[in-house]
Amino acid sequence: MKEEIEREIILDDDIRYSNESELMILEEPQIVLFEEEYKNNIIEPKLVDLTKKSKLRVFETFAGYGGASFGLKKGKINYEVIGYSEIDKNAIELFEYNFQNIKNYGDITKIDENNLPDFDLFTGGFPCQPFSTVGKREGELDIRGTLFQDIIRICQKKEPKYILLENVKGLSVGKLKPTFHKILSELKNIGYNVRYNILNSKNYGIPQNRERLWIFAYKGEFPTDFIFEPPKIDLTCRIKDFLDKDVEPDLYRSKSQIERIKELHNVSEFDVEEPLCYDYYNRKLKTDGICMTITPPEHNVIRIVEPQKNGIEQFRKLSLDEHYRLMGFKMNDDYKEIKFPPNQTYSKMGKCAGNGWDVNIVSILLNHIFKQLL
Repeated sequence: MKEEIEREIILDDDIRYSNESELMILEEPQIVLFEEEYKNNIIEPKLVDLTKKSKLRVFETFAGYGGASFGLKKGKINYEVIGYSEIDKNAIELFEYNFQNIKNYGDITKIDENNLPDFDLFTGGFPCQPFSTVGKREGELDIRGTLFQDIIRICQKKEPKYILLENVKGLSVGKLKPTFHKILSELKNIGYNVRYNILNSKNYGIPQNRERLWIFAYKGEFPTDFIFEPPKIDLTCRIKDFLDKDVEPDLYRSKSQIERIKELHNVSEFDVEEPLCYDYYNRKLKTDGICMTITPPEHNVIRIVEPQKNGIEQFRKLSLDEHYRLMGFKMNDDYKEIKFPPNQTYSKMGKCAGNGWDVNIVSILLNHIFKQLL
């Protein structure tokens, strides 16, 4: 018998969730989806094992280091990437160093959709260029000339069952809101039902304030009890838990550099009881134990302040391992979930991290979605 319940967290043999204003219908008690376990600097949710389900063929666009690939693997999903699309040479090198023998179809604007193999899932963290207003009706938006046009072009031809897209939070609010609504309508026009939400990394076990818009399109009818947003995970760790035990000396700023920063930022002293994130752009120390959004190093916005040693201030940049740890990867002395190609620089690998997907949240989201649909 179907059971109608309030959507709330029940911490016993099953877990149910959602907001207070809606009800969901369950055919049977649900498997525990999330149980916090601190291991290798990552809060690891216990996910439903979907590796015995039918294999998903995946086409990964705007691939970066392979955020979708890593997320699917971590998410315990049976998948095969049939190809990817990326043009940044450093991201390509990083992707191919971790995932061999996968064809790069290159620039998405030059892909002939007729030559692509069939696939079930299309993924992409697409850039959002301005949409133009065309036609006689004021405010009509045109996707022609944008990279989103290529997403629509490929998916209209190949008809994957699922589409997962990611973008910054700002796409869905303010002056870009009409663009966002146009994106949703274009997906619906080619036969997809759509769900979306803004998810923050800090709500899923990673001490990083990273808000991203996630859009999921399904060529079918969602179950009546389908819920897009995964249940949140209480954050029980702080940025100090994600930092290297042995820090490379060249990451630290010199005494003269620190004095100059203090002068420019009107700071009397850098002294803390535990390592914390310093917001260089807004000139303030984040005392909540959460890192600000990881960005490419050239943005120069994140610093770590450590407790003083023998009265000497400790002020430094993030290491590469720390960049990727805060993007959801296991990174320790014994095991590195993502491997860096030889001769790659700090700035290049840091840029890939800042432009990438939090693979922890991707694994949670995809497992949550496909637990309901597969």
